[in-house]
Amino acid sequence: METVEIELSENSYKIDIGYQFLSKETFSGLLENKEVLLVYDKNISGPVLSHTESILKPLSNEFLTIGLEASEENKSQESIDIIHNLLLEKGFSRQCILVGLGGGIICDLCGFAAATYQRGVNFVLIPTTLLAQVDASVGGKTAVNHPKGKNMIGAFHQPIRVLIDTSFLLTLPEREIKSGMVEMIKHGIIEDEDYFSWLESNIDEISALKEPLMSEAIRKSVKIKSKIVSQDERESGIRAVLNFGHTFGHAIELVGNYKEYNHGEAVALGILSASKLSQMTENLSAENVERIQSIFLKAGIRTTTLTEIDAEDLYSAMQSDKKKEGKELNFIVLEKIGKAKKINGLNKETVLKAIKTSLLPS
Repeated sequence: METVEIELSENSYKIDIGYQFLSKETFSGLLENKEVLLVYDKNISGPVLSHTESILKPLSNEFLTIGLEASEENKSQESIDIIHNLLLEKGFSRQCILVGLGGGIICDLCGFAAATYQRGVNFVLIPTTLLAQVDASVGGKTAVNHPKGKNMIGAFHQPIRVLIDTSFLLTLPEREIKSGMVEMIKHGIIEDEDYFSWLESNIDEISALKEPLMSEAIRKSVKIKSKIVSQDERESGIRAVLNFGHTFGHAIELVGNYKEYNHGEAVALGILSASKLSQMTENLSAENVERIQSIFLKAGIRTTTLTEIDAEDLYSAMQSDKKKEGKELNFIVLEKIGKAKKINGLNKETVLKAIKTSLLPS
């Protein structure tokens, strides 16, 4: 097992990464004599759920579980109400701890419920998908969706511990693995060309979940995101680079009614659009654009839309992006692989051209 530290001015915490390491000792000092609510994805396999319950229940002085269907539709205020109602009915105190077991949706729901119950209680995350392990569980972003936009209602609230067991990945469908790999690749694109090159060289083995390469890839990705988050907890500066591809990607999810594409698939397409935009605004080299597309293809990640997307519809969907400054859209662009920055003030025609040349090739 290896540990990555998230060093913040307040509320620093550890991320433990290993293979089949969860035990009573793992939670030592976290849950003893506390009220514990386990929030889990109903799709979690029975053995994973029962093993987790067998660890948590003996440590707590009161133990409850609540299973939710993890879907973008259920990433809602209604799900938060379900969690809060149970906590209130059982009289859980401000010393209680929520534990999230599942993918990114469960991480967000558990975190937001913890952030808002009695003005904030502690929570622990046990991410079970690759996307959650390298992204959603790191950095303290919590949110629910709103009919007018993804993740529009939320709060920054840091967990007290994140526990990443890579053995959980063996239970996932291939589509979920690829979704997580998009975020791993993105970390190399925006911050570390050496890591990107390492991924290029090892992408086949990582795609096949070969150990110890997969654990090493997760550790490298988590360290990159941890470094950025530690410098900018509330996304007022450098942390914005983590949104590379997301302005386009979230709009693609919205246009697809959160059904045609999962988060990773939409972000991959968004990264292709952001790369084209970077060519137009920052003179990103054609070689860099080709390397990005090639690594997606080698990993088996889709680089074309499932159905034709109208560029005007996509641009309209971008207007609900929560990272706007006033009325202006922000975009993360690349100067080169490993060096990203934020720009704004782009005219509509430039953005439409990036969409049309990446998602709608002539």
